[in-house]
Amino acid sequence: MRRGTFLLLAGALLAVGLYRANQLGLMPSWPGSKPAKYTPATAAPLERADVPRLAGTDEEYAKLVDAVMPSVVSITSQRVTNQGSTRATPFELLFGNRVGNQPVETSLGSGVIVSKEGHIITNNHVVEGMNEIEVQLFDDRSVRATVLGSDPAVDIAVLKINAPNVIPLPLGDSETVRVGQLVFAIGNPFGLGGTVTTGIISAKGRRAAEDSAVEYLQTDAAVNRGNSGGPLINLRGEIVGINTAIFSNSDEGAWLGISFAVPSNLVRRSLESLIKRGRIVRTYLGVVIADLTPQLARQFGMDSPKGSFITEVAGESPAERGGLQAGDVVLAVNGRAVADSVSLRNRLNETEVGEKVELKITRAGSERTVTVEMAEAPSELNDPAPRVRPRP
Repeated sequence: MRRGTFLLLAGALLAVGLYRANQLGLMPSWPGSKPAKYTPATAAPLERADVPRLAGTDEEYAKLVDAVMPSVVSITSQRVTNQGSTRATPFELLFGNRVGNQPVETSLGSGVIVSKEGHIITNNHVVEGMNEIEVQLFDDRSVRATVLGSDPAVDIAVLKINAPNVIPLPLGDSETVRVGQLVFAIGNPFGLGGTVTTGIISAKGRRAAEDSAVEYLQTDAAVNRGNSGGPLINLRGEIVGINTAIFSNSDEGAWLGISFAVPSNLVRRSLESLIKRGRIVRTYLGVVIADLTPQLARQFGMDSPKGSFITEVAGESPAERGGLQAGDVVLAVNGRAVADSVSLRNRLNETEVGEKVELKITRAGSERTVTVEMAEAPSELNDPAPRVRPRP
């Protein structure tokens, strides 16, 4: 008998023997070799009616997210860098996978549609210096975007897309935002696509630096790489901020529970300036200011050094026409308290050219209110090189 035939016959006999042994119960039993008893739960332990408040909150969260998600976009931008090798690798020579002699740098970010014409707000650092910008809409459409203009001082850029049936969200009033208020952050973290996180407003008026042009909203809603440019939403579905930065002590930028957003009132200021004028326009009061020291505060009979001290008033300026004088201390702008000189500058930057502004001041120990009409800042006092492109 040939060896192959013998092995085949032996295998068949072994199989038959094992089958008969299993039928007679002679085979050992291993876990899983026999059906085990399994009785799954057939009903939830609670009905939604048992937790009506939680059920109502759950439904309202979902309703809010359904309403705002179509307005949030993911942004992919890229540019050819000058840091690549001038010589092609063997792989590139074989497959031709090369853009000239230079590698391509890609950036991921988020944005939010703010007009029916397709205007999108995002962060300047998401698109700055990029050659191509692709926007992915909620319904999976991908469209090219152009940069209408940017305001690097507050890290805001305005994009424009040509796409039908886009759904914009309104900009809310960030001045009315309260600490402790519930908010939602929506964006494209790590390129995952539309993602929602929630938290509260942790603080207002936060600064990234002492001379910061922005007094941020702080939130504990989770924000990570790729969330930049996405909206911070209130319970009405309004944009109250644009998520911009996080506090982190690692090179990787790991989120530690502290996120910052540009307030919507400042965003609106940049947006309308770019759309109406095609460039960023700053307002002008015409004063030289300094922080109020404790010594000056005591001299003016003030309990604390809160406010901005006017050291000089320019001739033929809104300040002079409004009756401001050197030695005045500005305490509030349109009812909003002024903590220091940076605070005063930021309050004035939120006003419009031609707007009449009420300044609460103290002069020689007595408080009064003066009204000034804001002018456009001279070119030498405006952004030295506004990064603005013509309207598409």
